[in-house]
Amino acid sequence: MAWTHQKITSLAPNSLVLEKAESLSSPRRWASINSNGGLLWGECKSSGERNYRTVISLGDDSFRCDCNSRYHPCRHILALLICFVKRYDKIGLAEFPPAWVQQLLKEPSGAAISAEEKARREAERSHRFGQRLELMELGVREMEEWLLDLIRHGLSAIEEQPPSFWDSFSARMVDAKLGGAARRIRNFKTLAGKENGFEALLEEMAALYLLAQGFKQLESLPETMQEEILSQLGVNRKKEAVLGQAGTPDTWLAIGQAEGEGEDDNLRYRRTWLLGEKSSRLALLLDFSWGRQGYDTQWVVGSSVQGELVFYPGAYPLRAIFRKHQPSSAPFKGKSGYATIDDFAQAYAQALAANPWLQAFPCLLAEVLPVQEDGQLWLADNANKKILLSSEGFARWNLLAISGGRPLTAFGEWDGKALLPLSAIVEGRVAPLVNNPEAEAGNAMKGRKD
Repeated sequence: MAWTHQKITSLAPNSLVLEKAESLSSPRRWASINSNGGLLWGECKSSGERNYRTVISLGDDSFRCDCNSRYHPCRHILALLICFVKRYDKIGLAEFPPAWVQQLLKEPSGAAISAEEKARREAERSHRFGQRLELMELGVREMEEWLLDLIRHGLSAIEEQPPSFWDSFSARMVDAKLGGAARRIRNFKTLAGKENGFEALLEEMAALYLLAQGFKQLESLPETMQEEILSQLGVNRKKEAVLGQAGTPDTWLAIGQAEGEGEDDNLRYRRTWLLGEKSSRLALLLDFSWGRQGYDTQWVVGSSVQGELVFYPGAYPLRAIFRKHQPSSAPFKGKSGYATIDDFAQAYAQALAANPWLQAFPCLLAEVLPVQEDGQLWLADNANKKILLSSEGFARWNLLAISGGRPLTAFGEWDGKALLPLSAIVEGRVAPLVNNPEAEAGNAMKGRKD
């Protein structure tokens, strides 16, 4: 028999595909495995209702699978070969294969990768990641077990943990090149002491666990989701690589801005939200400043620019950078926002389905009225549907003052629980609601009918 485990290993596109194949090589994962001597075929059970059909020509080392993996051979092909090597004497014999086997063999090969192409892909992968993915793989396994241990001991035990407990494990995640996960874990020590802290902790732990599960099956996910998971874990695209992609030319209105401090007091960040006039897309510009240095570019809320934005790849792209831009003095005539809160809720649900790790989601609501109820401040639409305003800062009270009891268009960041208002549009004018010395009310929307 020419097939050996070493030969199968050499066919694997990467270690993650091979690991997944090993987990699928158990006989219980297969509805059937049969052979007629020249062909080997089987149906691998998925977590859903369908089975993945796989056929291998043992003589010429060709294979097919009806899954949509971007890797070839896929995990199902490798798993079937591992089953064949491990349980050669227990494979069922059949004189004639089922009709689907012949049909699948007629399909074009997923990728008969040449040695040159394989070398090129490995070189590209090595150039971008080096040994990072292997370190991340080990770190993700450790993080998964750590999260499960926290759950086994109970959330009540978390309050007793000193800050060093979280900092120590966070440092291990940094060593594993999981900077995104490390930042979340460092924040655990502040969540437990807050109101509804346990709920927030559980949400963060669930988000990290979901990232771990996604990373473990990275090769089987769409490319945009792969980029999202890698980004969430701390792998960022270089600006030069992002600018190499297609852009979105439009007139962009700076509709909201927020600043804050990073974990290091010397690091400041600024989020500037832009609205496209023709595309109606919302985009996020993320800038950082160290120490007393200012930001490279100043974006004035209410002003608009003409330019080409390039979005960072991801499951639901929001962050972007300009390839080129110039000021625009023409009145902005973009959309007025979601007509109802139900419309916004539907849009947010779709975005969350695409990217379950969304943290700050842009919300532009037309014709809403600030109202007080039960000691809380809300925005109500014409159908009297309400959305809660964040209790942080004074922006909500500024919004109430600007409204003066009249409906307005409001923009802010939604975190899944409350809306942090950043600006209001009244009489064609964008008024910032946060205390930002660089933000000024603009008149780029002058003449627009809200």
